[in-house]
Amino acid sequence: MLYWGLWLAILILWMGRFVMSFLSIYLVSDLHIDEGAVGTVVSMYGFGAILGCLFGGALSDRFGRQPMIVIGELGAAAILVAIAFLTSPVALGAALFAYGAVASLPSPAIAAYIADVVPAANRQRAYTLQSWAINFGYAIGPIIANQLVKISYALMFYVEAAILVGVTVLLAVFFREVGHLGITVPGPRGRAAVRGPVAGRRAAGGRAGTGHADGVQRAGAGASPEASRPDADAGMVSASASAPAQASAPASASSSDSPASPARVSLLGNYRRAVTDLPFAAFVLLVFGYLIVYYQSTSGLPIAMTDLGMGTAEYSVLLTINGGMLCLLQIPAMKLFRRMGNSRVLVAGLAVTVVGYAVQVFATDWAGFALAVVLWTLGELGTFPIAATVVAAMAPADARGTYQGLYNMAMSLALAFAPMAGGAIIAASDGRTLWTVCTAVLALVTLGLLLTRHGRERSIARNLTAVEVDVEAD
Repeated sequence: MLYWGLWLAILILWMGRFVMSFLSIYLVSDLHIDEGAVGTVVSMYGFGAILGCLFGGALSDRFGRQPMIVIGELGAAAILVAIAFLTSPVALGAALFAYGAVASLPSPAIAAYIADVVPAANRQRAYTLQSWAINFGYAIGPIIANQLVKISYALMFYVEAAILVGVTVLLAVFFREVGHLGITVPGPRGRAAVRGPVAGRRAAGGRAGTGHADGVQRAGAGASPEASRPDADAGMVSASASAPAQASAPASASSSDSPASPARVSLLGNYRRAVTDLPFAAFVLLVFGYLIVYYQSTSGLPIAMTDLGMGTAEYSVLLTINGGMLCLLQIPAMKLFRRMGNSRVLVAGLAVTVVGYAVQVFATDWAGFALAVVLWTLGELGTFPIAATVVAAMAPADARGTYQGLYNMAMSLALAFAPMAGGAIIAASDGRTLWTVCTAVLALVTLGLLLTRHGRERSIARNLTAVEVDVEAD
């Protein structure tokens, strides 16, 4: 099954993605680098990731998803091994910049691929399950990392590199299966003409799918409770579901040489469409504000806890609480979210997160931080999977990678600036001041999401209309 193959790879990947979570502690406690410099060094990863997301998404629209994923994972593994031997802040910063750039290439390609193979009505479920896999890995990863650092911090880098190589092999096999099924991602000649979800639906209805609109059904996953209510198994594309579609579609329909084939994908054109899409740009900007705060969990939080006399053991338990809660509650929450609009879920999630960070302002021991983590974890349930669904709904079918790339670039920008901002505030004042600023930023983001709700909904509605026109034209 196509989606589940990717899901398994994501699960394994995030079980081994623990270096960045422990990097600040490693630099302070093992390499004895100044706390102020640590924020700058760690931020280099985020600045590099900006490039990876910026080009990874657009290039996946042009050349396909697989090359970006393979290059990114293998390149990241090689750089991780090199980082284990570095001790100079300058050298570490340069290596982390390269690591961020290469490691971020696969992210928009993976997100776009999910939209490629999962019908629109089931994407909220697909992205929620993707978040579940990430969170399960995030819950297990710190436990593994805490045992590794007891032996050697270097071992942490080697183990993550080995996992990246293993996941790359799994994904390489997975994408060959996609090719065998005829469900292709965009290639060098432009958009693929046949997509599994729509082709299968049309074949079932007695009509072969030519896929002028990239085989999209309704692009607004989660736009309404009714539209986002999937059947138990319908959301994931499998070999059995796709084979009839392939057989029903005329061979000429999937050929890039067909007269009906779309024009070559324009990188600059897609970027122009995305940055001038004002509702999308506003949404990405607001998500950026949220992420500046969110990434304090792996940058400012460990430093603040270290200043209060706590170490890796206490910190790793907090990460496990966060990941464990998300694993336990993500699927039940998904059923509730389907009865709510995406905007309501996002605003409610942000409001709970505000309360969590307000509690963190007054935390002075592990129990206080644990309570805060529980609260902002509940808020997180309604942010990441819903935000990904909104981006997929707002993105035109032939620019999914570009839209996802810009969305992921906002994550990378936040990942770059969060350590610098958090480290600077802690160095100038203390952790309590940092959490006060975070609470204020989250309150503004929550208000912004509420005020821009109607613009997003109109943008999604226009996108749905355009897709339906293209589908009917076929």
